[in-house]
Amino acid sequence: MTRALAASAGKLWAVAWFTAVETLGHPATLLLTLAAAAGTLALPLFQFQRFSEDGRLARDCGLATALLFGALLAVGGACRLRRALTDGTSAIALSKPLSRGLWFCGNALGSALALGVFLLTQGAAAMLAEAYSPRYHAGGRYADLGAILAALGVLAGALLLAALNNRFRDARFPLSATLLLPLGLWALALALPAPHWGDLSALLAVAMLLAQLLALASALAVCCAPGLIAGLTLAALAAAMAFLGASAYLPLDALSRGGAVPAHTLLLLAPQAILASAFFLWCGVRLLAAKECV
Repeated sequence: MTRALAASAGKLWAVAWFTAVETLGHPATLLLTLAAAAGTLALPLFQFQRFSEDGRLARDCGLATALLFGALLAVGGACRLRRALTDGTSAIALSKPLSRGLWFCGNALGSALALGVFLLTQGAAAMLAEAYSPRYHAGGRYADLGAILAALGVLAGALLLAALNNRFRDARFPLSATLLLPLGLWALALALPAPHWGDLSALLAVAMLLAQLLALASALAVCCAPGLIAGLTLAALAAAMAFLGASAYLPLDALSRGGAVPAHTLLLLAPQAILASAFFLWCGVRLLAAKECV
């Protein structure tokens, strides 16, 4: 029994690892990650509103960007799953001693790992943008222009290192760059004199919603075309924000004045996220089994 579980876990991880590497190595993933991080870091340069708190606009926009771009990455992962089902890649994988459930859940887990790398990158960018935003004084407002340019330079440096890695070691440029971006930004974030760690509590709530969207999109990928997957997933996101309340999974007000999302709030969100994700994955496995039987 133990050996069987260990073997299943190994197969699940193998599929997840392959999917994560392929997702992180896709040019679209790099472009979305780079656009989100660069846009968030550059926001303090164009910030003309304070909203009663220094850095709030940059922080809130950074977390909202993490949600929106994360949803796009979830849709992209589901579309790649759909392509695997239609071009025969899944048939090759399932011809081996690998169950449909393990293959499907492994793909979803791999996409979740890639999504986690994106969220780490965007979390660091939001913390840096908040710290570098204009500080309001009696004589005016002052943004840390040098630090902002240095952070943008770190992004450019990550791209340069990835290019050199590709040139001399034949490594995949998008994969190297996507992995180097969070390392560089977190090196800066950890060097901040007073980082706002509460941002990570809100990022965790965002991650819970994205996990449910990813599971839903993966289930839809079994029987829907890419356009329909994107439409239904983004519609589900809009419905969740409207009917569950935008403050439930994007709790920006809790971060005011250096605050954080209370632990009990996250503990209340976690069961729903786990149960909903598990339900969508179960639906996807059942749909895949029914499709194979036809």
